[in-house]
Amino acid sequence: MQIKELLGYLEERVPLAQQEDYDNSGVQCGDITQKLRSVLVAIDTTEAVVDEAIEKGCNLIVTHHPALFRGVKSITPDYYINRALIKAIKHDIVIYASHTALDNDDEGVNIFWAQKMKLQNIKILAPIDGNPKVGAGVIGDLMRPISITELIEQMKAFQPIVQVALSKPVTEMVRRVAYCGGSGNFLMKRATQEGADIFITGEAKYNDYYDAEGVITLMTIGHYESELLTKELLKEIMSEKKGNFAIYSAESCANPVHYIS
Repeated sequence: MQIKELLGYLEERVPLAQQEDYDNSGVQCGDITQKLRSVLVAIDTTEAVVDEAIEKGCNLIVTHHPALFRGVKSITPDYYINRALIKAIKHDIVIYASHTALDNDDEGVNIFWAQKMKLQNIKILAPIDGNPKVGAGVIGDLMRPISITELIEQMKAFQPIVQVALSKPVTEMVRRVAYCGGSGNFLMKRATQEGADIFITGEAKYNDYYDAEGVITLMTIGHYESELLTKELLKEIMSEKKGNFAIYSAESCANPVHYIS
C-alpha cells in the first residue's frame, strides 16, 4: 500500500480536526504517495530516531510531538530538528505527528492511561464544544481508595516513572483521579470542579503547587514519562490496518530530561 493509505486509516481513527488550534499534527515532511515499507513509532523526531528508521528500512516515522511546531523560516543544519528533517528527506522518509489530535481522542493516550489504571466511570475531563467524546484530560474512579504511594506503584507497572513531585497532599487516600499527559496543568481547576482527589500530569510551574494546596493534590511525573504510552497506542491503532508492513517501536526514543539522584 501507499503511505497515504495507512495515514488515511490513522486519520479516520484519530481525526486531525480534533487537534488544538496552536498545534501542527499531521504530515511534517515527505512523499506520502510512495509505497509503504515499514513504520517506526517514536515520541520525538531526532537524528537518532531517523537513523534507526534508516537502519530498519522504515520509510514512515509516526511521532507524538510534531517536528515542525514553532515557526520555521529556514531549514539549515544548525538545529537538531532541522538536521533530523534534512536526513529524513534525503532518505525519502515521511514524518507524521499525532500530538493533540490523539490527546483529545476518545481512544487517545489519556483514556488509554485510565484503562491501564483500571479506572471506572471514565470520561473526558474537558470536552471540546460540548462533545463528551473529544477533549483534554481524563477523570475516573479507582476501584477502591488507595494511598498516594500505592497509586505511584500502580503507575510504575506500565510507566517508566523516575521521579514524582507533588503539592502538599490534601488527603492521605485517593479514589477519584484526573490525568493529562504532557503539560496539562491548565486542567487542574477543571479537575477540582469534577471532584478529583488528585490531578496527575507531566509537568507544572512552581506556583501551580501553591495553587493546589488545600484544594487538590497535584502530582507531576515528567513530560516524557506521562506520554510514553503514545508509542504503544499508535502501534496498536496502526496494527489494525491490514497490509504487508511491519511496525517498530523506536528503541532510540529517549527522554531529553536526565535525572541525578
